[in-house]
Amino acid sequence: MPEAWKTVAGWDPGASGAVCALLLDASGHVQSVESIRFSRSTDTDVIDFMREFRPDFTVLEKVTSFGMGRGSAFKFGASFGFAHGVLLSLGLPFELVTPPKWQRPFSVPKSDGPQRKRELKAIAQRIYPGRKLVLEDADAHLIAEHARRLLLQRSK
Repeated sequence: MPEAWKTVAGWDPGASGAVCALLLDASGHVQSVESIRFSRSTDTDVIDFMREFRPDFTVLEKVTSFGMGRGSAFKFGASFGFAHGVLLSLGLPFELVTPPKWQRPFSVPKSDGPQRKRELKAIAQRIYPGRKLVLEDADAHLIAEHARRLLLQRSK
């Protein structure tokens, strides 16, 4: 793993989303996990979080508003735009990844709605057993783990 790569992040946009930063050792093993939930934070808090951790690589979930009402879709799009803008303005390298792509390696069972969210949370809890995860930040942890795995694959 290149020496410069020490931190990766996963960004799950939306009002009930989060950002998770994984601090890695030189071998790519997780040494520390930090996250920030949007429902408990201001935009400035999120920007400060990203400035503090300055991830070397971030995966931002590439979202769509399929099936949402106009108001919800607008808010969701604004959240995605905010994430995109923060990453660009801070000059942080990132990649957009669709939910099916980041979820595939975790073998998420086929289900919809709340059941799917609970299954994703259970998977995240198995990967990070020492953390108290909630539905709101579980996806961000899995997206960050996806970013870590991408980084390791690409550094071979």
